[in-house]
Parts: sequence; structure tokens; C-alpha cells
Amino acid sequence: MLLMKMVATRLAMVVFALSLALGASAVPAQADEGWVITSFASNIDIHPDSSLSIVEDIRVDFGSLQKHGIFRYIPVRYRYDSTRDRYYDLNVRSVTDGQSPITYTTYLAGAEQVIKIGDPGVLVSGAHRYVITYTVSGAMNSFADRDELFWNVDGGQWPVAKRSVKATMTLPPNSFQKAACYEGPSGSSESCSSTTTANSVSFSSTRQLESGEQMSAVTALNKGAVNVPPPLLTARQRSFPADAFDVNPLIIGIAALLLIAGLGVIAWLWWQHGRDREYLTRNYTSGDTPDRTEPLFQHEPVVVEFGPPQNLKAAQLGLILDESADTKDVTATIVDLAVRGHMTITEVDGAKDWLLKQKAADTSSLLPYEQALLEGLFTGREQVKISELKGTFHATLQKAEGRILDDAVSRKFFTSRPDYSRGRWGCLGILILAIGGFATFQLGLNFGWGLVGLAVILVGMVLIVTARFMPQRTAAGRDVMQRTLGFRLYMNTAEKYRQQFAEKAEIFTQLLPYAIVFGCVTRWAKAFEGIDTSASNNWYVGNTPFQAAILSSSLQSMNSGISSAISASPPSSGSSSGFGGGSSGGGGGGGGGGSW
Repeated sequence: MLLMKMVATRLAMVVFALSLALGASAVPAQADEGWVITSFASNIDIHPDSSLSIVEDIRVDFGSLQKHGIFRYIPVRYRYDSTRDRYYDLNVRSVTDGQSPITYTTYLAGAEQVIKIGDPGVLVSGAHRYVITYTVSGAMNSFADRDELFWNVDGGQWPVAKRSVKATMTLPPNSFQKAACYEGPSGSSESCSSTTTANSVSFSSTRQLESGEQMSAVTALNKGAVNVPPPLLTARQRSFPADAFDVNPLIIGIAALLLIAGLGVIAWLWWQHGRDREYLTRNYTSGDTPDRTEPLFQHEPVVVEFGPPQNLKAAQLGLILDESADTKDVTATIVDLAVRGHMTITEVDGAKDWLLKQKAADTSSLLPYEQALLEGLFTGREQVKISELKGTFHATLQKAEGRILDDAVSRKFFTSRPDYSRGRWGCLGILILAIGGFATFQLGLNFGWGLVGLAVILVGMVLIVTARFMPQRTAAGRDVMQRTLGFRLYMNTAEKYRQQFAEKAEIFTQLLPYAIVFGCVTRWAKAFEGIDTSASNNWYVGNTPFQAAILSSSLQSMNSGISSAISASPPSSGSSSGFGGGSSGGGGGGGGGGSW
């Protein structure tokens, strides 16, 4: 149980930092340094009913700074036990400058009472005095041999130094037993001075207290001198994530039920919409051939195909195989267009770059994605180097990839565009993830049921991960895929057919784009080792004679070069250097704050 709670807490700290930042209560900004508290004096009257009347006389010097005023934070809620908090009933009676009232507002910020002092329409500077009068009930503690008030006089949350801190506790007659005083940061045992009279105790800091330091005074009264009621208790206010993940059978059961149900819905969605369709029979020449979703564990043997199914292009088969139009498919199309006479590819700079030159050829029969590539490469020019495409070709790449996807849908190979399918399920997963994050924060903070929200988050994460499996091939698309696998098998085992290649060497260049898509360029070229393929070359100009085995390494480099160049995104127009025109605040991050 404890281990589960620790794991849940750690996971929530990582996943929901943003939710915590958005959902947490706003805390008022503290004042900047640059000013000082010249003195902080507190008079504390302990009444017979153990209630307190407190007058704080705070004198500050803002110097030349322009301020509206100050904030005063006073904790009024403390953890009492595992299910309850202790609270103080604090009421502000007045705020003055010692003579005249000063504008102020009060509100709760988490466990603290905030007193915001000053007029938002008035700026002040120099020395100022703020006298805050308030009452507190529920602050005293009862012990077997004494009643006690342990009071942090000034608090350690001030961002500036306090030159002196003083406090005077006025007691009921004949009630004093003992007193002590401490100064410094939280946990310090450094003593400050105290002076006792008949019915009062005075405390004083012995030095300037820096930011983060405070003075705490404790006075013990004779038992029965005041009436100390039981502490004021309320249901514990939870903190996130430490208290958000209660572990009990009910919470675990509901969380497990939600998780199992969510995963079951995802499995059902994939079962209905993610599995490929298949023909019920092989007689699917007519358009009304019945089909069904593919059985889960069916394994259909791959039969060798000696040519591309339906004479589809390399990019079309690449999409059928991996359900994604990517740079590999676009690279293969560029080579395919060169093989078909629409351009030449020339090695330059020692085969470190390649020059593409457009050739006069009929483009009317080109597919839309092929036309998009040609237009992106050569509009306004007749030649371009691969290196020159870097950072400028991204829009054309996206356009071509989109048209490849549209082509597959128009041929009814998929029930919808694969990228749209993944996007829909991914967006749904993100939505569920956000709902789970909100639920974890709210349920955890208010009821300790964070594990329930965490189960929803896990469902969203699983849906995001599994979105890549949601594109669905139609029966026609699956049939083409099976035949494409057979064609890929043929090209991967091409050495078995060397005798046929010797008689038809031009097949090397004709099928080269498919080798790029299938990732078997080296094997394909090796099958033609020793076979003269130069007669089929009118599109590639290299530093060596056109031979398949020699070309393979250059072609691999070209493939890598094209992929990296055309997939590079253009630089953002909003970015700038810190040199040559940079300015303060021109970079990322930063921010700030201060007093009001």
C-alpha cells in the first residue's frame, strides 16, 4: 500500500506539474528588497477566555521606492493529525497609521490570512507606519501543568530585514509561570532577551533579523489562570500531491475498474476501427465482393510477386506498407522521376552533393504528388542542388506527402487518411489525459482520490500510444499490401534471379525507386554485380561508370542527403541572436515580481 502511494505521488508530481500550477490558489506577490522594516512591535493581550487581542506596530522605510503599501501574512491553519487541521479564528479590527485609518483588504490565501494594506490609487515613499489590530481565538495550548502561548511575533516570510523586533504579552493577574524567546531562521535555538514584570513579559531581538528570520516568544501560565478550550478543528486541508493519493480498497477498486473499462473501450475501438478489412473470397473482381475485419491471429503466407502490384509507384507502395507518407517515399519519387526522364541527377563536390536538372518531358500523365514535387523543385529555375533545398523545401514536402495520402484514399486503400485517423485518436487521448489530470488534482486535493484520476490519465496515455495502430486498410488496400510484401520479398532475394537480370538489365533502374522504399538498395544493386546496366542509364551522372554495385553506395548517400535536406524545417522568423541588435528581455524565460 505504502509503495503504491509513493509511486503514485512521484508519477503525479511529474505528470501534473502544469495542472498544479494552474489550479493552485494564487499567493500575493511579496515586496522587492530595496526597503527595510525599521521596527516591528507587537502588543499581545491574553484574556481570561484565552482569546488574544494583538496590536502590531510596523514601521517601514521605502526610501525613494514608489509603493502602495505592504502585505501581512498570518498563518491560521495548521496540520493537526492525519484527518484534521487546526485553525485560528482571526478577525482584523482596524489598520491605521497611528492616528488615521488606512485602506486595507483581507482574504485567505491557502492556510494564511492576508492583510493587504494601502490604496491602489496612491503611491507612497519614504518612512511609513502601519498599526494593525486584530483578535485571535484558538491559539493557546493546554498542558497538564500549564497553559501556554507560543507565538511567532513577526513571521519569517518578510523579504526584507527587520532592524528590531519587540513584543509584549499582557497576562491575567498572578498567572505568569515562565517565558522563553528565540530568534533566527526556522528551527533556530538562538535566544533573544526577555523581561518579566508582574503581569507582563517583554521580548526583544538582540540583532537585526534578516529576510527569512523571525522572533518567536513563548509564555507559560499557571494552570487554570485562563480557560483554554479544545483546539478548533476542521477536516484536513489536503496538499497536492503529498495528500492526494489515499490507498484503500474502495479507491483501488474504483481506479482499477476505470482503468480496465478504459482499456477495454480502447481495445473495442481498435477491434472495430483499427483492424484491416479483408475479402471473404478471392473472387473480388466485382465491386460488391463481401469483406470482413481481418481475424486477429490470422497469418497469410507471402507469395512472391515479380512486379509492383497494379503498377503502383514506389511512394504508393511505401504508404501501403507503413501507413505513413514520409521522406523516404518522397526520395524514391525523385529518383523515379529521374529514371522516367523528367530530370537528371549529377554528383558534385566529390559525391557530397547532387545537382538536379529538369528535362523537357510530358508531365500530363504524372500523379498529383509527382507534379507537386516537380513544381517545388523547379518552379522559377531549371536546376537546383540538394544542399540548396535545406530549409526551403519543407512546405513542398508536406504538400507532396498530403497528396500521396489523398491518392491512397481515392483508390480506396484506406477507410480514411491514415494521418487523420491517428490525429483523431491522438487528440482524443490528449483530451482524456487533460481530463484525467484535472480529475487527479481536484479529486486528490479535495478527497484523496487521486488514484481514480490517475487511472483516467493512464487510459489517455494508452490511447495516445495506440493511435498509430488506428488507420484501417480496406479489403482492397490489404490485398495490395499482401502483394506488396510479395514484391518486397522478390527484391530482397533478387540474387536468385540473376540470370533473368542478365537478359533484362534495364530492370535495375526501373525498380530502383522500389528498392529505396523497401530499404534494400544494397541487396538490389548486389544482384546486378557484374552485369552491365549502363545502357539503361540516362539520368544519373557520377564520377565512375554507371555500374549497379558501384552506384549503390553513392545512391545510399544521395538518399540520406535528400532526406535530410528536404525534411529540414525553415528557421523560425521569430528567433533572434543576442548579438547584433539583441536587447534585454529578447530571449526566453525571465519574469519577475515585487511588492504592490
